[in-house]
Amino acid sequence: MTELLPYFFLGLLGLAVGSFLNVVILRFGFSESRQERSHCMACGKQIRAYDLIPVLSYLLLRGKCRACGSRLSSQYPYVELSLAALFVLSWYTVPPALSLWSIGAFVSLLAFLSALVALTVYDIRHTLVPMPFIYALLIAAVLAPVFQSFSVASPAPFYDALLGGAALAGFLLLLHFGTKGKGMGMGDVYIAGAVGLLLGLFRGIEALMLAVWIGSIFYLGVMLLSSVLRVFRLSPRFARVTMKTELPFVPFLAVGVLVAIFTGISPLAFGAWLSQIIWQR
Repeated sequence: MTELLPYFFLGLLGLAVGSFLNVVILRFGFSESRQERSHCMACGKQIRAYDLIPVLSYLLLRGKCRACGSRLSSQYPYVELSLAALFVLSWYTVPPALSLWSIGAFVSLLAFLSALVALTVYDIRHTLVPMPFIYALLIAAVLAPVFQSFSVASPAPFYDALLGGAALAGFLLLLHFGTKGKGMGMGDVYIAGAVGLLLGLFRGIEALMLAVWIGSIFYLGVMLLSSVLRVFRLSPRFARVTMKTELPFVPFLAVGVLVAIFTGISPLAFGAWLSQIIWQR
């Protein structure tokens, strides 16, 4: 029974962190009233403490403000549940050893995942990546390999992190300048560097490969769907998507990171296996 306590604690912690991130995501970059307490975005009514319980309050209120009945954003439970799931999955996949340095590396991982979720949601909402969010991501990405190096009494994880950060940031920086900022923003460059710092060289490259593959498939699919709907006039309100349409990249990079952290899927190993089959023919 005691072995379930860390999962229970991390689940609750994830819900609490997710609730805090929702406030940060929704308020950052926009002028707010002087109200310090949480309030309804529609009517401005202060939200009571019993209506701020993560997920549960949203379900009991049926996704509506108690005061005015306006619809609450579904982002609230999604972010809270996502953080809870990621925190629990982190303990299940990469539990820390009973040492201060190992626990520090684990906490840094949780901080990285929190910042990544915040960046992902903000990028989806606004196709922007705020620098304060990126700073938090970079700090967590630097601390994780530092703590890990002390934990294993070897500088190897730190050196691998430096190589990964330089490689991924350098590659996206070339894309940024090559496309004059139209194909890749500087925010994406910083985030890719943070991913390389956390995952190291080879796993970082694999995360980026997965992000590009998944993003390309999604982009082509949406562009095809847009063309079909436009030709047959099935949905006039559906926005037209072309090669010039700006789509957020951070969500796909986040998927690549999560696959790299929590699974054994290896695009490089798959490529090596595929090339071996081709050469044998």
